Amino acid sequence: MKLPLSLITAGLFAVSVCTAQDPEYSFKETYKVSTPAQLSISSSDGNIEVLPSQGNSIEVYFQVKKGNKVLNISKAELGKELKLTIETTANSVAIDVEYPPSTWTFGFNDRMRVNFRVLVPTQTACDLRSSDGNIALSGVTANQKCKTSDGDIRVSSIKGDVFGRTSDGNIHVSQVNGTIDMKTSDGNIRLENISGNATVGTSDGNIAITKAKGEISTSTSDGDISFREIAGSFSGSTSDGNVKGDMIELQKSLTVRTSDGNIDISIPDHLGLDLDVKGESLHVPLTNFSGTSDEKVIRGKSNGGGIAVNLSSNGGVSLTYR
Repeated sequence: MKLPLSLITAGLFAVSVCTAQDPEYSFKETYKVSTPAQLSISSSDGNIEVLPSQGNSIEVYFQVKKGNKVLNISKAELGKELKLTIETTANSVAIDVEYPPSTWTFGFNDRMRVNFRVLVPTQTACDLRSSDGNIALSGVTANQKCKTSDGDIRVSSIKGDVFGRTSDGNIHVSQVNGTIDMKTSDGNIRLENISGNATVGTSDGNIAITKAKGEISTSTSDGDISFREIAGSFSGSTSDGNVKGDMIELQKSLTVRTSDGNIDISIPDHLGLDLDVKGESLHVPLTNFSGTSDEKVIRGKSNGGGIAVNLSSNGGVSLTYR
């Protein structure tokens, strides 16, 4: 399991506290672009942070480090140590960093590592990739893509769709107006203030969602799922964990399954429901109910039926109306 997101995000990027005039970078490159712009960064080892700025240029701050030391190195000198490819068009910048195989044969302090801090126009679509590093992205309007094999992903204040993948890291997404597709193999996921459909999953971690509007789908193999102030539909599954949540508006369906845990969910009152509920112990008020029910299974219609509610657990199931 990963560390709590609150701890991770506090120290996600030491370079992020620097201003543009701060000496904590090795060199800077500026590229004039038309908007909407595109930024692509691919690196085998390094953190990537993208922030919005005024104007029509992409400013790239290269932070070249060995161990904890920032190197005073030029672009030309860096090109002698590794393969640095930069391609530009009228509206795009693409940066690719490839490390020679020999750099991976030494200890961490002997390896050269390139971190990026990039200022972009607000209307910029980003494709950010790192094999071993954190990715942070905020304040832009366009579809975004983030992928790292070993690192955390933090995305905030985005107008557009967001796609993210990490094999070993936490994910934090906030203030997004668009479709979200985020997955991690080993880490926690947190969504906040989302407007749009969202699909999120982790193989080993907890999922927490606050203030979301849309069709929300969540899954974890080993962890708890919690949600509150959800308007729309919700689907959640965990093989080993509890599911607890609050729907302020329920549309289409509510589907929750856990193989080893309890379910505790509240929804608005007076809804027409098609109930399919299974558990070792059930606490589900049956209002204007027609169907069959016993201590472990409820199947039928409440208030004439309508919205599909499927809850299944080997533990307790509680569905309350408010």
